[in-house]
Amino acid sequence: MRPVLLAVLLPSLAAAGDFQRLHSDQATASSFLKSNWNKYEENYHPSYVLDDDPKTAWVEGAEGDGIGESLTIPVSDLKSARAIRLVLFNGYQKSQGLLTANAAPKQLTVTVRGPGGAESAKKQLTLERKLGPQSFEIPVTGAVSEVTLTIDSVHAGSKYKDTCVSDVQVFVDSEVPYNAAVEKGKRAAMLQWKKERLDAAKYFASLPKTYPFASTTFESKWDDSKLISKRYSQMVDEDKDGYAEKGIPAKDFVPLKEQIKKGSIAGPLSDADKALIKELDTLAAAPPKDGKWYSLTQKGRAVMPENFQFSNLMTPLFNLNEATLFEAKGRGSLKPKMNDDEGYYQGKVLSNLLLLEGSSADVKKVYFTQTHIIAERTTATITTHAIALLEGGKLQRMVTLESIEDEMGGTTVSVGVTVPAYTNGKVSRLESTEVVDRLNEYDDEGSTSGISVQKMTLEAVSRS
Repeated sequence: MRPVLLAVLLPSLAAAGDFQRLHSDQATASSFLKSNWNKYEENYHPSYVLDDDPKTAWVEGAEGDGIGESLTIPVSDLKSARAIRLVLFNGYQKSQGLLTANAAPKQLTVTVRGPGGAESAKKQLTLERKLGPQSFEIPVTGAVSEVTLTIDSVHAGSKYKDTCVSDVQVFVDSEVPYNAAVEKGKRAAMLQWKKERLDAAKYFASLPKTYPFASTTFESKWDDSKLISKRYSQMVDEDKDGYAEKGIPAKDFVPLKEQIKKGSIAGPLSDADKALIKELDTLAAAPPKDGKWYSLTQKGRAVMPENFQFSNLMTPLFNLNEATLFEAKGRGSLKPKMNDDEGYYQGKVLSNLLLLEGSSADVKKVYFTQTHIIAERTTATITTHAIALLEGGKLQRMVTLESIEDEMGGTTVSVGVTVPAYTNGKVSRLESTEVVDRLNEYDDEGSTSGISVQKMTLEAVSRS
């Protein structure tokens, strides 16, 4: 089917019934293809199912046909919905030749979950391998927050085993008022990501010698989250409707905030890290007025590697020798400048650096704060405090204390420790441990509510 015909067809799909389009600014997958001929992964990332462009696609990266691999699309949180409609462009739609050469899903299991992770719909779909859209409606009983597609079987490719999906569009039928401005903002953010990604690919093609990372791509490995302290001893079904909605607090449960104050954080953190976090908590409450603060200016441009899950505002800490510190008066503004894209607001700001040990020419230990505000259907404020230990201009260890608060009453407090490793002077690995205390309006599962620990490893991808 020609792109012009698709453009004519899609609006009719969106307008049918009471369904409204839900956009997303990113998608995740259990894997995606990385290869030497696909330099810097500019084509096969899962987020490319969101761009309505048949020339790009998510291509799973597992061995074989990709059975069991999954794609997850987060959407705006809706407390209830009657149904969702998926419009799928199956296989690699760039051309008939590529559609035939590559594998395409034959059967997919679609799972819809709400903000707390509770399943509100599940259905297996059977797809054709053909150019153009295929539309499916799935009844929903509950909240909507994300849609996951899992590959059950495939149409085999004539040349490649790689299984592809070009585009996925999500529509919803819900009584929750539709916010067109928010959805438009997400769409704009996704397209901006696509532009930045292509710009980054050009940058990576001529990397400077001072590039601080061992690769343009890092792969992440997450250990299963482990619950180390239960918030509730049991759950009670007060309404007698078959759902336990009230938790009875466990007598021995101590909120993470209190543990931090006492310097006795449960979990696998070392005593030295616990002491740093307690120091960080004290600094967060009242930074010294007579300390030396420095503003930081980075020389040149450093683009974060693919899948490197840290704010780019922290990038200079991984290569402080390529930055200049200027003495400043105080920590600076902590109020982000909000960018308004017709109702979709977002803003970030990094404080000045408080020098705790060393000098501006040889930084040993610094404290800083980052504030990130996201205004969507509700406003969430993410405040991150950090202490970084450095040696020879390179980050050796970073401890963080983070709080996330939203207008709907959700609160998350977490502490983390990140340790980088270097190969030939470049960051080649990071190990991160995070202790999280999460409580929100959807947190009603007694078996999973409380304080948990999760570990993550980022490993530089070697290139042949």
